[in-house]
Amino acid sequence: MTPLLTADVFGWTVRPARRRRVRAFLVAAAAIAAVALHLAYDPPIECSDAAPCGPDNLNAVLLGLIGALPLVAFVSLPVTAWLAGAFLAVDVLWQLAHPDLASPAWVTGADAALVVLAFVAVRLAPPGLGGAAEMWAATTSHRAPPVPSVLPRYGMGWRLLAVLLLLGALGVTAGSLLAQERADARLDGAERVTAEVTGHPDPYSLDVRLPGGTVRVTVAEAGEHPVGSHVAVLVTGDGLFQLVSEPYDTSGWLSLAVLLAALAAACLARARARGAAARALFAGEQPATEVYVWALGGRVAVYATDARPGESALVEFFALTRNGSDDIRPGVLFGVPAQRQWCAVTVDGELLVPRGPVRSGRFAPMFGGADPDASVDAARLPLRPEEIMALRPEDVSADPETVHTHRHNRFSGYAVIVGSTWPFLVLLAYLLPRLSYWTAVAVAAPMVAVACLAGWRLFLRPRVSWNGAGVSVVGGVGARLLVWSDVHAVRADHHGTVTIETDHRGAGLVVAARGEHSLLPRFLSGDERTGGQLAGALRLSAERAAARARAQIRDVISLPPAPVAPSAPALLYAAWIVESLLYALLLS
Repeated sequence: MTPLLTADVFGWTVRPARRRRVRAFLVAAAAIAAVALHLAYDPPIECSDAAPCGPDNLNAVLLGLIGALPLVAFVSLPVTAWLAGAFLAVDVLWQLAHPDLASPAWVTGADAALVVLAFVAVRLAPPGLGGAAEMWAATTSHRAPPVPSVLPRYGMGWRLLAVLLLLGALGVTAGSLLAQERADARLDGAERVTAEVTGHPDPYSLDVRLPGGTVRVTVAEAGEHPVGSHVAVLVTGDGLFQLVSEPYDTSGWLSLAVLLAALAAACLARARARGAAARALFAGEQPATEVYVWALGGRVAVYATDARPGESALVEFFALTRNGSDDIRPGVLFGVPAQRQWCAVTVDGELLVPRGPVRSGRFAPMFGGADPDASVDAARLPLRPEEIMALRPEDVSADPETVHTHRHNRFSGYAVIVGSTWPFLVLLAYLLPRLSYWTAVAVAAPMVAVACLAGWRLFLRPRVSWNGAGVSVVGGVGARLLVWSDVHAVRADHHGTVTIETDHRGAGLVVAARGEHSLLPRFLSGDERTGGQLAGALRLSAERAAARARAQIRDVISLPPAPVAPSAPALLYAAWIVESLLYALLLS
């Protein structure tokens, strides 16, 4: 049986979630665009005493279906496609029932295009594992895993959520219909009175003067009834007041019921898909490889056969049976060790059946057990050949005199500065009352200044230069010139943050690089190193410096230029001024 080596799976055990969700994002964006088209181009519905706007259950179902599409797309694409078809059918029926309010033909065509897009997204194959993973799966040994005596009913959590959502939908529907029936019974004998509008206490209420005094009436849009105008009001003996043009209407609650029912259907489909994926694991032959396994309390971590103490697990999953041993043992892995794939493991003849797909191994204990020796540090281990091959050729150059430089991409730094203030300003726009323009500038300027300062400190200012003698670092805070013997470890996370530690307590200087799965397109981030590449290049230089020191090779090597923390550029100040002035428009 083929042993699983680190080189076999290097670089593809973690799949970025954004690639898996591209189809869902596409369908959700199309659904939101369809809503925007209807809002912009549908004829407005006008309510009058002669043609009142009564309850419209069909329109409520229509709104519930289109509102559910963007949410359901991230749970189940097949259900989303059928919801899109139902939305088109209900839309056509509503337009046939209301010919005067029919949408333009091209808007209905856009709805049909949404249906086609949703079904095409379902038929499109999801993103694969990549060429390297597929080549490994095709060339490694295959074997049918042991079939468990009983497979559990997978997706119980999704099924329970579906039941709760469905009960909520039924409850909302029943409550809505019951409230509408009672209100209609109360309004059957109501008296029609002409009243004068005396005020607008809020955008959805009117104060009207009746013979018995002033009362408050709930309306769809208070601005449509100016103060001083007269409106026809239905008055019941038990204190219910409704405009004749806007009778009591609870059909809007049906939209919520339809949305809950759609989410329930998506959860059931997700549960069925989960069970089908689990059964497929045991239905035929799977890639079978020798691995090391740590299993305790139902948690199973999988390591390569050449794993070194202190290294992370490849993947991990949760098993149905609880294993009582906390030591690392040899085992057999069935399946592809990649995030979101289904795998099973046998250890000492016992089959560990998964409860769900595997996830990244970075959450699992390091190789060596649940509590590895503190002296073992993966960041200080020699780089593997595959890690060196992943570096830039110029960073692998053996010339110790060559000075290498890294600086985070400026475009992404300014993008973070601009984007980080939007959530707070939008929130303030809803929470604060309308402000005068210069008052809004005074509110926005400090917030933008904080974002600019943070972006400058974390993304734009930090840089690092190094050669065979040492490293010059301008970090988010602080700047130092270090010889390699002063560098304790270099670590990088998957977001691209690189920490150059100067002592065993983890203190050091931080610089930013491109994340392993950055949201910024490659053509915008340029030829920037990832966090892993930068950390690997620094570790390789430190290893070579230590090797020369052990061999007592005294090269004449000068240190890289001393760190100079630059001042903020004029562009940053200009961005602060322009952003403050523009964002003030949002608040004013």
